[in-house]
Amino acid sequence: MKRLIKLCLSFFLLSLLSACANQQPPVHSLGVSSDGRYVISAHRGGKLFLWDIQKKEKKLLAKNAFSYSAYFIPDSHEFMWQDGNNVVHIQNVEGKEISQFPHFKTRGQIISADKSFYLSADEWGKFYKGHGKGLVPIYTDAPIGPSQTYTFSIVGDKFLSVGDGWEGRNGEAAETKLTTNPVNPDKYKKDSYQGVTLWDKKTLKPLARLYGNSNRTSGRISPDGKWVVAVSDNARRYMWSVINPNKRFRLADIDGIFDKKTKTRDTSKLLPVPNKFKDKSISYFIDANTIAFLSEKDFILFVRDYSELAPIYSTGDPWIQAYVEIGQDPRVSQGNLSIASAYKANILVTGQYGRGGINVYKYHPATKELEKIWVAD
Repeated sequence: MKRLIKLCLSFFLLSLLSACANQQPPVHSLGVSSDGRYVISAHRGGKLFLWDIQKKEKKLLAKNAFSYSAYFIPDSHEFMWQDGNNVVHIQNVEGKEISQFPHFKTRGQIISADKSFYLSADEWGKFYKGHGKGLVPIYTDAPIGPSQTYTFSIVGDKFLSVGDGWEGRNGEAAETKLTTNPVNPDKYKKDSYQGVTLWDKKTLKPLARLYGNSNRTSGRISPDGKWVVAVSDNARRYMWSVINPNKRFRLADIDGIFDKKTKTRDTSKLLPVPNKFKDKSISYFIDANTIAFLSEKDFILFVRDYSELAPIYSTGDPWIQAYVEIGQDPRVSQGNLSIASAYKANILVTGQYGRGGINVYKYHPATKELEKIWVAD
């Protein structure tokens, strides 16, 4: 009997070890091609995978990738990543390397569709345009946020930098008359552009500081370039007009919009959770994680809490437009760079919490429904 117990225990341990060995480490960063066909993902520990959504296949590309460096170049089948020797690679889905260059270790990188504007942040919170001899400092003041990797977005002639959120000194929504030099060589830094800042891509000068978020923050410029959306810890979820940054909306919770000044809650356009989702869990959005655009105007909000549902918003309107099921089998990842979308193709991709796979969804704008089309290990 003892021998049988030992054999059973050994078999169980071997099965457990085998399962752990087959399970890849979690996704730290990923990107989706604009046509929604391919995904590139970089994982804790250095593995880099290319996923073909149409064929439902994946391919191991590297074992020495920096896990926060995966990015798909817009309107192409080319992607960017950085290896353990800090060399940045640009290659295509057929395996051809387009270019490579030595660089500092990045904590967030992005490149325009024509590859003329490369933006990257280093480990000390400074970020630059270009690389090598063409490296131009944009922000060298105090770090824009140490809690997580930076999120950048580029639309038209503007780009957005997002670090830890920052509140205005007097409760203002934004500041546009900016005179402080962001390239600050002084020993004593001024925290000049922490938080969410909108920049001019041509002049590299700040256009607006967008206030209201707190602690860990993630944000995006809308695909049409008209709005900035940023979400963060402590229920801070805001949307600003790019033309008039002082026009700021607070995004609704499932129980309305709370006004801090009047201490009242507006429920005038409250959208109840549909009966078909009555048995599904939904968070009250205490700690928002990130947003992703599912179409040119519609975006989805993810929270750090356990939730089977997520709200859909549309730019220019702070009220929830719909609820969709994201599911929790497997649970969606929590990292701000491990969720991405291809808004032109209405494709959303997330990492999996504590696991190395991805979840792929198809959004249907006409009905505002989200369909899970692939769960891949």
